[in-house]
Amino acid sequence: MSAPLPVRSSGDHAVAIAQVNAHLDALSARFVSRRALLELVMLGLIAREHVLLIGPPGTGKSAVVHAIAGALEARAFEYLIGRFTEPSELFGALDLNALREGQVRPVTAGMLPEADVAFLDEIFLGSTAILNTLLKILNERTYRRGQFSVMTPLISCIAASNAMPEDPLLAAFADRFLMTMFVEPVGDHELTELMRTGWRQTAEPAEPIPPLGRGVVAELHEAALAIDLTPIHEAYAHVVRKVRLVGVTLTDRKIVKGQTLIAAAALLRGATAAGPEDLWPVTYLVQSRAQQDEVREVLAVELKQSRNPVLTNSVARATYGPTAHAAHLTEQASLLLESRPALATDSLYESWLVRVETMLTRIDAAFDANTIPQHLRAVRASLEGLLEAHSSGRVPDLTAPATVEDDEAD
Repeated sequence: MSAPLPVRSSGDHAVAIAQVNAHLDALSARFVSRRALLELVMLGLIAREHVLLIGPPGTGKSAVVHAIAGALEARAFEYLIGRFTEPSELFGALDLNALREGQVRPVTAGMLPEADVAFLDEIFLGSTAILNTLLKILNERTYRRGQFSVMTPLISCIAASNAMPEDPLLAAFADRFLMTMFVEPVGDHELTELMRTGWRQTAEPAEPIPPLGRGVVAELHEAALAIDLTPIHEAYAHVVRKVRLVGVTLTDRKIVKGQTLIAAAALLRGATAAGPEDLWPVTYLVQSRAQQDEVREVLAVELKQSRNPVLTNSVARATYGPTAHAAHLTEQASLLLESRPALATDSLYESWLVRVETMLTRIDAAFDANTIPQHLRAVRASLEGLLEAHSSGRVPDLTAPATVEDDEAD
């Protein structure tokens, strides 16, 4: 029997966790409304699990994955699969010299079998031969062709498609991807920021982000394996039972592997043991958009405590719980305050005020005066103060922080 992994304090990995958070901050600054996607890919890397992204063309799936793969100290492989893609385009052509000697040995240099991170676009267009070979790599990290067999260093495979497949055989293949995120176009309230960011990157290509060291991801993966999951086993089983009651199928494999995500979430929260705050990844185990929405509602009580200081947006997307939703709104409102034009005479000031009004509407739709958390209450007061100052013709001063006393007096 193998010896148990040593339990280390969360402080032992604080530097690595901070590096991951800073990396996500730098990457998300380049994309509008894609922080949750970046977080989920990062969670997959730390848990050494695979991620499936479903969404219409033009929603930035490829760009985001390309950015995060390029900002890692890792060998990456990317390919857009078509109906006529040959297996050799992914796994390497046969070595002709070896073939002359009667041996079947592919040349895998620079191909998927030697990649640490893989991104496969339009994954479900792959032939049976491609998908069968991928299954071996995804499940066992082994590439086999004939008598040739080699272990692959794959950390995580991120795949993308415009829609989930209807073919039962392809659906069974999709189940090998532990997490599924449905990617939507940027919302109306962020269109201006999308245009501004996109144009800025067209005119001035962004500076390269220093790569996140391979050792950082490896360290956090090992640390996640040492997380104590005992406190949440019964709670996790209860969550799975509730999910099954609404007709959502989670395979035994997914239920077991889902624990790796819970452990990684607990680690990034700075804990040494998992708690109810870390059960939120269960939402991403579901591979139907409608059923993900249903799971959020059914598990509203069980997931209401969900939180994570590093994976804020993916938690909010997974739960719609008050705590996560408030944190997400606070972050968006704070960014909105920071983007305020310097002068009220600026041509963009009026459109910025419209965004402020929209944000206030979103906050008020989610919380009333009795339920709004204090941190969101403070940032809401700043937004409301700006609108009142504008309507009265006064120039607002955002250099002074919002006071709790004023908010509570209301």
